[in-house]
Amino acid sequence: GRELQADAVVVALPAGPASGLLRAEAPAAAAELAAVEYASMALITLAYRGSDAAALPEGSGFLVPPVDGHTIKASTFASRKWGWIAGDDPGLVVLRTSVGRYGETEILGRDDAALVAASRHDLAEATGLTAEPVATRVTRWQDGLPQYPVGHHARVARVRAHVAKLPGLAVCGAAYDGVGVPASIASAHAAADRLTGHPVPGRFGGAGE
Repeated sequence: GRELQADAVVVALPAGPASGLLRAEAPAAAAELAAVEYASMALITLAYRGSDAAALPEGSGFLVPPVDGHTIKASTFASRKWGWIAGDDPGLVVLRTSVGRYGETEILGRDDAALVAASRHDLAEATGLTAEPVATRVTRWQDGLPQYPVGHHARVARVRAHVAKLPGLAVCGAAYDGVGVPASIASAHAAADRLTGHPVPGRFGGAGE
């Protein structure tokens, strides 16, 4: 019920909600955004004692192709990539697996315990890790991954061209420039740059750097 006055607005929403907001003022951009499809996914975090995970292979994780026939699509050896994830226990090893590709609805319908069991099974086959984790957590992201089919780059260009016709308006987010956190941050910096006409002071690792 509040009305805010602003010199500029950045719409940082998934494509569907952004389409709804832009429908009246930028109908062509809204139509393009309404066509962006999404996939849902779940992240399964598993914590192990370091002694139980000593046989893990080198590296920071692995990807699993769809033709491999396994449930997980990737695993990240998270505490190797980011030491702070283990918290105050340097002897803890934290792994994450992800499940859910575009159109895979059956997998995400399973309960948390089933997703943990499937992750442990696939990790055992891939790495030999069979120990019982000391803690687990399942985090679900409904419609969390925008899909980039052939022509997506051109669609994004059209959206931004339509939005640019409205002074003081820009869009950013995973639907445009990449689904990772760094890509989303860079997208936000680029949107702010377009509105201000110059790089945002104090930014780090923004678009074009």
